[in-house]
Amino acid sequence: MIYINFEPFAHLFLTYGLAASDIVHEPAKAPHHVLLLPPIDEDEFIDPHTGFNVISGQEAVSTFMRSQEASGRSWLDYQHGAYLQELTPSEIAELLYLGHMKTHMQSPFYYKLQNNFVVLPLHNAMTNLYFRHLSAFDFALSSAIRRHLRWAANEQPFWLRLRQQQFPIVPPETLKPLRQLMTDGIVFDFSHVIFSREHVKLPVIQPTQRFIPERDVVGNQVGSLTLNRMTKQWQFDQNKVAESDLIN
Repeated sequence: MIYINFEPFAHLFLTYGLAASDIVHEPAKAPHHVLLLPPIDEDEFIDPHTGFNVISGQEAVSTFMRSQEASGRSWLDYQHGAYLQELTPSEIAELLYLGHMKTHMQSPFYYKLQNNFVVLPLHNAMTNLYFRHLSAFDFALSSAIRRHLRWAANEQPFWLRLRQQQFPIVPPETLKPLRQLMTDGIVFDFSHVIFSREHVKLPVIQPTQRFIPERDVVGNQVGSLTLNRMTKQWQFDQNKVAESDLIN
């Protein structure tokens, strides 16, 4: 499943089910530089000014994003290596706070770094994700939805008929109406996704209890994200009134 809770003012998404690889779902979109927040790996390159590990080069960054290591590391991108040398001691202290507390003290989008992302894995298997541009989150969410759909389709008894199915990108204009619902938290429930010859219908649930990973979700279905397999078009069908039956 995928869980998202959106804090608009901070551009912060508390997530479950999204991976670093979803952020750079296309290698060409991978950042060129990544600053890894503590703990420090003494065997990897350490920037002498900040004392943090760094990864440079789009290919190296893309490889890191797709690695198992990325799932447990806190990081943010930056535009140019020279910018690191301009960070003041107080700004480095802010980065230490960010990596240790897994939340922001001030805006985590730094003028000197010009970073677009901040990724902070939490101890409960969830992740705090900051996106400078909300459209970038839409593309990451689309990547995660398609990835989870492939897993769900693989478990269907008629998977052979879906083997050649390439789930198209969920366009930002389809996901944008969901953003308001995300402020109260939503779950994309792949355990109840419906596959048919005509459609793929993914329930969208609003939990009525605190979301805890790996536990059954109790909540109201507020709509469905539906793929028309004939036209390859996505649409979000929001329920006018949340269904009274609890999903559990």
